[in-house]
Amino acid sequence: MKNIQNLFKIKIMVLAISLVYSCSKDDPDAVNQQEYISNVVLKVQSSDGSSQTVNWDISEQNTQSINLKANSDYKVEVSFLNNSDPSDIDDVTLEVIEEADQHQVFYEFASVSVDVTSASDDVKDGSRGVLIKSIWNASASGAGTVRVYLIHQPTNYSGTTREDIGGFNDVSIDIPITITD
Repeated sequence: MKNIQNLFKIKIMVLAISLVYSCSKDDPDAVNQQEYISNVVLKVQSSDGSSQTVNWDISEQNTQSINLKANSDYKVEVSFLNNSDPSDIDDVTLEVIEEADQHQVFYEFASVSVDVTSASDDVKDGSRGVLIKSIWNASASGAGTVRVYLIHQPTNYSGTTREDIGGFNDVSIDIPITITD
């Protein structure tokens, strides 16, 4: 009986020691939680000064579209908002810019041809930048969609397709786009 009691005491000591070591200061840092994004806002400004704003609510049915003229340059600025508390709207774009080494905005066009280049100084070595600000130029008229991605932890900043860039989608939305002559 004494051996059973000693064995029980040893098991309790082993358990206590393992608990002490598992709660040591060597625990990894907490994972950085992703911000909640409810809205993607695109401000599109033409060279003649006209502009349009598309405020795309991710959780709702949207009817907005982007309208461009062929062979014209457009300054496009994207922002990411957390509207979960309408009295305290959080602009998540600032965090995306602060963590530029962990984010990439990517535009993928279907059924239309649009060239996109960076319009800001957020370009990193070997990359085209985060693309919060960009220049769009459509080469021909047509109708299609633009898929707007916010990519977290891209693995290839110079990729030309979504698959090339790697990482995870924080945002992926499709906005109708029309290009006229």
